[in-house]
Amino acid sequence: MLFALQARVAAGTRLFYPFRHRDPRTGKWVRARYVAERHVIAERYGEWEITGPAEMRTRGAAGSFNPYRMVTHAELMQLEEQPPQINPHLAKPPAIDAFEAFLLRVFLRRYVTYCARRRRFAAMNGAARLFAEVGARALP
Repeated sequence: MLFALQARVAAGTRLFYPFRHRDPRTGKWVRARYVAERHVIAERYGEWEITGPAEMRTRGAAGSFNPYRMVTHAELMQLEEQPPQINPHLAKPPAIDAFEAFLLRVFLRRYVTYCARRRRFAAMNGAARLFAEVGARALP
């Protein structure tokens, strides 16, 4: 098998493989809907075959997300001391030209009608306010 050949892998890296296995009931090959390590595949299935290149994942990488990670008090204080960073592109709203304003007003006019017919009054009022604001900006 071409995919059975492994390259040298750094310590702490796990290899996950796409695979297929033979269904014991029907005897047909079934492509797995997940990737797994070789030893996990071998434990679970009697007859299996790797179908693609390995996906390398590292354990405990600093940039990886872990929802169960606890934040220490010191880390929390550091986060609170840092000033909030504002994206310079969002400091001022982007300008839209006359054609974009026209398209937006056409959409909003139809959206206000849609919301009114479906009795979504809060959304209708917000869209009507935005419609008026875009109209006031678009005028020279």
